[in-house]
Amino acid sequence: MVKIIQATKLLKSRRLQRLKLSKLSFQSKQISVDNKQQETKQVQIINEDQFITHIEPIKQLLPFYQGGKIQIVNNVIYTCFNFCVQYLDKKIQHNQEEIANFCVSNLNDYIATFTKNYMLRYVRLNDHITQFTIKTDPLFAIDMQFSPEDVYLALGGTNCMVKIINVKKNQQSTEFRVSGSVLKLQWIPIMRKLQVAIATDDRRISLFDLVANRILCAFVDFNSRITHIQFNQHILISSCNKYIKFWDTSVQKLTETIEFDIEIETFIYFKNTLIIGTESGDLHTKQQNKKIIIDSQLNGQQILKFMTCNEKLYIVTSELHIYITELVSGQIQQQKLLLGYNDEILHAKFIKNNQLLLATNSPFMKILNLDNMDVIVWKAHYSVIMCCEFIDDLIVTASKDNCVIIFKYKGFKQPKELHKYSGHSDDVICIDVNSKYIASVSKDKTLKLWDLKNYQSEQSIKTVVAHEKEMNCVRFSPNNKLIATSSQDRLIKLWDENLMNKMILKGHKRGVWDLQFSPIEKILASASGDNTIKLWNLSDGSIIKSFQGIAPQLKVAWLARGSELISTDSIGNIKLWNVKKQICINTFSQHTGKIYALDIKRENQDVYIVTGANDSNLILWKDKTEQVTQQQQLQQHEIKIKLQTFQDLMRDKLFLDAAFLAFQNNYIKHFIQAVTQIYKQEDYDNVISLLSQKIAKEDLLKFLQLLITLNQSKKTYQAAQHLFFYSIKLINVNEFKDEKRELVKKLLQQLKYLTSKCFDRLESNYSSQFLIKFMIDKSKIVV
Repeated sequence: MVKIIQATKLLKSRRLQRLKLSKLSFQSKQISVDNKQQETKQVQIINEDQFITHIEPIKQLLPFYQGGKIQIVNNVIYTCFNFCVQYLDKKIQHNQEEIANFCVSNLNDYIATFTKNYMLRYVRLNDHITQFTIKTDPLFAIDMQFSPEDVYLALGGTNCMVKIINVKKNQQSTEFRVSGSVLKLQWIPIMRKLQVAIATDDRRISLFDLVANRILCAFVDFNSRITHIQFNQHILISSCNKYIKFWDTSVQKLTETIEFDIEIETFIYFKNTLIIGTESGDLHTKQQNKKIIIDSQLNGQQILKFMTCNEKLYIVTSELHIYITELVSGQIQQQKLLLGYNDEILHAKFIKNNQLLLATNSPFMKILNLDNMDVIVWKAHYSVIMCCEFIDDLIVTASKDNCVIIFKYKGFKQPKELHKYSGHSDDVICIDVNSKYIASVSKDKTLKLWDLKNYQSEQSIKTVVAHEKEMNCVRFSPNNKLIATSSQDRLIKLWDENLMNKMILKGHKRGVWDLQFSPIEKILASASGDNTIKLWNLSDGSIIKSFQGIAPQLKVAWLARGSELISTDSIGNIKLWNVKKQICINTFSQHTGKIYALDIKRENQDVYIVTGANDSNLILWKDKTEQVTQQQQLQQHEIKIKLQTFQDLMRDKLFLDAAFLAFQNNYIKHFIQAVTQIYKQEDYDNVISLLSQKIAKEDLLKFLQLLITLNQSKKTYQAAQHLFFYSIKLINVNEFKDEKRELVKKLLQQLKYLTSKCFDRLESNYSSQFLIKFMIDKSKIVV
């Protein structure tokens, strides 16, 4: 009976073991399947999360005009920018001297520049060589004009003085005084009739004849300041207040006066048409015996100047934009718009059809076509626009005029205003949009929700006082269930759709400038004035990670599905951050100021980034990680091949060729290694001489810099001195041009100093050796 019981127990235990083993095997199979699935998921994530390590600028919208003198000759625009004359991709500058004025000759072959230290220079344009320099003190040139034949240059100043220089003879022809400070100079455009009109601030135009060397007459029938003068053959046209006056210089009489309804800023007489520019931005055109036509196509931009070149009319506005137009049957037709200066670029947003929405510290919005760089400009607000967004053919803008405005945009045409919201009591700083609402935050410390598509009132749907200090940013979460706001009070707050506060995130030590929700997880990124970017866990409000910058962080955005960040700061840096490793991958510093604008666009497999700063630069970047990685791999492969070649040459005792190869590729250690082996040969003098000649012919500047480096080491200075000894005979300083010659002289001076130090070192060693030998000899005598 006992045996039967024991047998049954044994069978039960074996069955249990089998069941356990079968369960374990099933579980292991499941684990292996799960592991495979996880591996495939990880591979997919890795493929989607390829890190961007290198971006390169592919387009730049650079400023070229900040106001002041501008001139167009043969379709080339010359401007005075950053105290130098800029044209095409060239600059004319005079060391540290600031250029205050300039004038280009009519034939576009010379330019006269005037600097703030009263120096006038006559410069040839094809090579920028100064032909002569004249000190004009005490005349500070307010205006400069070449005569029609480019023989004479007239300068007028605030000290009631006019100088006329003969630029062909490099001498002053004459100087004379007028009744007031000079506002404008204009030569009569008739060949060999050397007469110049001078408009002064005492409401007078004087006509000076260079041949007679005297003022012929003065036109004085003006009731206010003269704003502009122009010749049409012998007819002098002038503007003041609301009047245009025509003077016949041949009989020295006023022949016609035209009165306008608005004050005249400037004018031009072009193709028998009088065109008036006004402060309000309207263009008034008048042809003979026809009514005045008013054109408002410049959208309220004050007109500063008109210019003509090759049948084109150029219009310069107060926004520092240049409109290129044509005059057809008395009507102005716009052809192209050039953005001379964008001031501070506060916001940039990618929109459809490869276009870009820009807010540039003005009441005017801009849409830039990135394909052909065409621009649309329109007046959207009455004060500076701080932020702009785009959704479903709708443009939404926010401004310091306390308003939020919605525009309809179709095609590359000026958007039409649909609705204006004006519920804030202070500047609207930031907005965000989703399919239903507009969220806005303001200096008035409130967060407001507005209806995006139903415009029944100008009031907000919901409002809450969100922070204790002025607010900086607002963002909708990807699922639109949360709204995040940040402020100068250092706090980040999360709100639901009813503007009920759900969470407060504390941790920043300065104001928080920007926020961005992660696209795939419950994580929020924040950029702050305390130089940090922080990642927040939205489940419990804790800080997951913190990234330390070197300056206040202004913008942040997510790259690579939430595993990488891009940020901009207040000193012009763009940084790429690896979230997992918590390190900066790369830094780019093309900007020179605060980068306020940042946006990202993905198009097929390409990633584009746009940045804009207070340096007026707008840069379009493209992800070049793959190309740069391939290039680096290729370079590493080439380096391996060259190093292998070097080792083969050394093995074959071809030390001269090995040293030359090392020099060509900047392998300094290998160069020293080869030269050291040369010194061990019996005919090292001949080999070193040949090496010096070969290297000096290849790249003398590089060779001299290498000698300086080698001379500074105790181990290599002797070799450097030998190389220098054999190469010095080959150097002819006069073979080099100005800049290169000076550099060669400078390098030779350094080598001279290092050589003298080598002699001192040798002399010291020789003296020490002599003393030691003397002491040994004396000791032998004593013994």
